[in-house]
Amino acid sequence: MIFKGGSFTATSLVSFISGIGGAFVEMVIFQILVGLSTAMLYWVVSVGLTFIFGVTRVLNFAHGSFYMLGAFFTLTLFKWTNNFVLSAALGSLAVGIIGLLCERGVIRFTYSLPVAFQLVLTFGLVLIFEDLVRFTWGSVPQMMQPLGLGTVMVAGRRFPIYSFIVMGIGLSLWIILYFLLLKTKLGLMIRATISDIELAMANGINPHLLYSFSFFFGSLLAGLGGAITLPMCSASLGMGERIIIYSFIITVMGGLGNIKGAFISSLIIGVSESLCALFAPGLTIAISYIILAMILVVKPEGIYGEA
Repeated sequence: MIFKGGSFTATSLVSFISGIGGAFVEMVIFQILVGLSTAMLYWVVSVGLTFIFGVTRVLNFAHGSFYMLGAFFTLTLFKWTNNFVLSAALGSLAVGIIGLLCERGVIRFTYSLPVAFQLVLTFGLVLIFEDLVRFTWGSVPQMMQPLGLGTVMVAGRRFPIYSFIVMGIGLSLWIILYFLLLKTKLGLMIRATISDIELAMANGINPHLLYSFSFFFGSLLAGLGGAITLPMCSASLGMGERIIIYSFIITVMGGLGNIKGAFISSLIIGVSESLCALFAPGLTIAISYIILAMILVVKPEGIYGEA
């Protein structure tokens, strides 16, 4: 501090205020980046649930279990290969295949049944996968060894480089889905089936193949979410319970089956949680539910409506 005659000079007062304002802005920017990283993780997982519902109209409670399996598969593969990218790819693919087998084995028989039957069945899958993970990997949380990517200085603080990679994965997935659904024949078939299944079948489209693909692809994304979360937290039993709640919140908030809505909702939830942790820590857990309630009061169909 610069004093003159026992008091602040005008220059020192301005500098002091500017310093406080600059520190506050840096703190907010840093928290927004943290929120964006979290939002992209939510997006990768929730878009799988959104994609499955958009095509099949099945709300898959087991989606969180696929997220958990993706983490454990990737962890095991990484111990064997010491290559995180390869382990995440193979682990996600394995989860996608498991999702496909679940769809072909049991879920396809519930398409014509009320939603309650689908929820009970997929919740039963959750219990089965929990026991399988407990039997295979045990009940003690397991950590992956650090990737050693380091940090960079952002807004006066050190920010993990891996968090930028997670953001890049989320944005890349958005681009991939955009071209898949709007620029490919497969995307045209999916949109036609969603719009009018009878007309789609009359034009030679087999909806059952699309249903199987949707469960494979959606489960793969859940597994990918579990894989990319490993460098940030441990793989543990029950880790899918929290993420499935957020996935349902995001899916409902954006509009059931609406992929654009899921992306925007993920950003809202991730950034809001991060800023709330800074300014109102006591509301961090509740903020997602508060935002969901506020949006549904104004737009019961979600931000963009049901696809």
